[in-house]
Amino acid sequence: MDRKQPLLQRSCSRFTVLVSIIIPCYNHEKYIEHTLNSVVADSYPHKEIIIINDGSTDNSDMRIREWVSADAQKGSVIYINRPNKGICATLNEMIDLSGGKYILPLASDDCLYGDTIAKRVQILEERPDKSVLLNDAFVIDDDDNIIMQSSSTDYWKADKKLYHNDDDILKECIKGIKLGGPVIIYRKDIFKEIGRYPDDLPIEDWYFYQRAACLKRILFVDLKVALYRVHGENFSGVNTKHTLKLAKHILKVYRLNFWFYPGTRYKLLAVKGYIRVLAWYFKLLLKEQA
Repeated sequence: MDRKQPLLQRSCSRFTVLVSIIIPCYNHEKYIEHTLNSVVADSYPHKEIIIINDGSTDNSDMRIREWVSADAQKGSVIYINRPNKGICATLNEMIDLSGGKYILPLASDDCLYGDTIAKRVQILEERPDKSVLLNDAFVIDDDDNIIMQSSSTDYWKADKKLYHNDDDILKECIKGIKLGGPVIIYRKDIFKEIGRYPDDLPIEDWYFYQRAACLKRILFVDLKVALYRVHGENFSGVNTKHTLKLAKHILKVYRLNFWFYPGTRYKLLAVKGYIRVLAWYFKLLLKEQA
């Protein structure tokens, strides 16, 4: 073995577990090729790519078909183009199709960064008590320029010190986790413990994070693994134009997960959060009707 070979490249040969990279696409013709190229650019050899075009009304289907048919060493690629079912139904479908021990979800407007899949697999392989690994990302704009150095601290205003023990992680997840973007990889078998995504949820991550945190399955490692794109169509985020829908979603997650929260302490924390968001929701509703 070449001892001068970079650590992340050397670690690729240590693990033969399959990673399924699942990419739901909806109206991202401008970004999808860049997203897909970033997956191929990562040197981890044991990966499959699963793409579902969830009823896009732009030219996403054509862009994906062109990319799939182009000559390149892409490995295993599954592509499905079908009518719209929503993000959670789409994720459930892709997870069912996946053959990997690990699932890496990637939005079709974001990108992987830094050749880090091998490192992330290594971290989880060495921590069998954890099923979900969270990391950090750079923030990019519509033209691929890095505009923030951290999606967690600069964009979401998170305090990373609160993501280093199970109790703090759970409290932050119930209050509203501030780690957004393509910063997650998890063992597929976690769904045996937390159940599938509810098909009618418009956003999947907060529901998932809460349930995983309740089971003490989340591990945070401060490593940049992706490029999180911020543009005018983001559903969630600090400047989203979908605030009323977002508030309704948050309220629904609190209701769905209430009996999943372990013990009275966390249920009370959730009730406080629910009341706070309910007040925000009515404020937004009155503003919209004015």
